[in-house]
Amino acid sequence: MSRRTDDEEDNKARFRSDRFFCEEGNWYFTTRENVIRGPYESREDAEKELMLYLRDLQTRERFGGG
Repeated sequence: MSRRTDDEEDNKARFRSDRFFCEEGNWYFTTRENVIRGPYESREDAEKELMLYLRDLQTRERFGGG
């Protein structure tokens, strides 16, 4: 079994399917820290916000923030 390299991971958006959920018509996602973010009007909106959240974390890591 081969593992993906970091470069391969950086070039693809990957979502765990259990990271998103819908409650009373609103969409949410959970972080690795089990923080719930939302509500969003659609799953697509929640996915976009997750991408922004992950980019923000990566930027902070690069510049020494945490």
